[in-house]
Amino acid sequence: MSETGTALIDQLREIVADVLEVEPEEITPDGLFSEEHEADSLQAIEVLARIEKDLKVTVPQTELPNMGSLNGVHGVVAQYTGANA
Repeated sequence: MSETGTALIDQLREIVADVLEVEPEEITPDGLFSEEHEADSLQAIEVLARIEKDLKVTVPQTELPNMGSLNGVHGVVAQYTGANA
């Protein structure tokens, strides 16, 4: 993974951890937010809103089902920002 990809993953991890009120280290690449952190749909929408605000990117809410883990979030965001996945 490129430095840009790693920096994006780190930024996304921080956003997700902040919304879910956990430490960033607790967010694993493949761990499902709903199972590991009891995330609900409102928190998923909040994660999406924070990503859009912080990264200045528009991601449709229809992508939410694909954003259940850090890898999922990264894949979706990379698709809409043009960053390397």
